[in-house]
Amino acid sequence: MTSEPDLVALCADIKLAIPRIDQHSSQTPLLRIQALDQLIDGEVLLKAECLQATGSFKIRGALNAMSAITEQGDINAVVAFSSGNHGIGVAYAARCLGTAATIVLPSDAPQTKVRQIISLGARVIYYDRQTEDREQIANALLVDTSVALIKPYDDWHTIAGQGTCGAEIQTQAPGELDSVIVCAGGGGLAAGVGTYLRSHQPRLSVYTAEPEDWADHQQSFAAGRRIALTAAIPTLCDGLMAREPGALTFAINTLNHTQGLSAPDSRVVTAMRLVWQHLGLRLEPSGAIGVACLLAWPERFQGQRVAITLSGGNVDKPLFESLISLAG
Repeated sequence: MTSEPDLVALCADIKLAIPRIDQHSSQTPLLRIQALDQLIDGEVLLKAECLQATGSFKIRGALNAMSAITEQGDINAVVAFSSGNHGIGVAYAARCLGTAATIVLPSDAPQTKVRQIISLGARVIYYDRQTEDREQIANALLVDTSVALIKPYDDWHTIAGQGTCGAEIQTQAPGELDSVIVCAGGGGLAAGVGTYLRSHQPRLSVYTAEPEDWADHQQSFAAGRRIALTAAIPTLCDGLMAREPGALTFAINTLNHTQGLSAPDSRVVTAMRLVWQHLGLRLEPSGAIGVACLLAWPERFQGQRVAITLSGGNVDKPLFESLISLAG
C-alpha cells in the first residue's frame, strides 16, 4: 500500500525551492478589481502569474525540478511533454542552467507558445492529442542517464516549485484568507499552493478551477477517487485539457480537503475581458479560469477574502482580440 504524501516535508521543500528559483523567476503582484470585491462583498486578491518572464507560473516548477535533478547528477539534456506553458518553463530553465531541452507539444498548441519555446533554443516534437501518447513519446527520448524527464505536474520537485506561489501569497496578503482558487490541469499548482497556505492557515478552503467539460478534479473529489474523462470536448482552455488528476497531486489535494469548481467557456471569456478592462492584463483562457469560477459561483464566496491565481497569459493575439470582442 502506498503511503500518504508527507505535507510537512512538502512545505519544507517549498521553502528550499524559493532560493533555487529566485534568480530566474519573478515575485508577481497581488492585484485588485473593485467589481470583483463588490460581487462577493469581500476582498479578491489576484495573483498575476501571467507577469512571469515565461508568461505563466510554470517557470517555478520547471526551475525547481531541473535544479534539483542537476544537483543530484550529471544531466546533459532534459525532455518535457506539455500543452505549452510547461514547455516554455522548461525551455527557459534549460537556457538559464545551460542544458539542452526537447519539448513534446500537441500539434494544435497556440503559436505564441510554440514560438517562445523555439526562441529559447529548445527542440520541438509534435504529437496528435487524439491519437498519440505524449508521455510515451517523451519516455522514448530518454536514451541514457544523462537525459532527464521534467514532468509538468505529477512530480514532487515540480509541485514544490509551484508551491512558491503560495509562499508569496502568504507573505503578500498578511492576515487570514478564507479561500484560494487555483487553476487545475494536472493539479500541481493547487497541490503546492494549497499545502503551503494551509500549513499557515489550516481553516483555508482550497478550490481547483477547471473548464466545465474538463472538470476531472471536480468529479474526482466528489467521487473520492481519480476519475478519467473519456470524451474530448473542445474548450478554449487549451492548457487545462488533462483527462485525469495526477496520482501524486490528487493524493496531496485530497489531504488538503480541496474542492472542485468549474465554469463554462462563456464565463472564461467574460473573465478575460474583465481583467483586460480593469488591469490591462492579457490572460489566456486557462489563466482566467479562476476568475471565471468566481463569476460562476459568487454565492459560495460571499463576505470572504479570496486569492485567485491568474496563471498564464500566453494567448495568440488574434484569438484574444476576437474573444474580447465577443465578450463585449
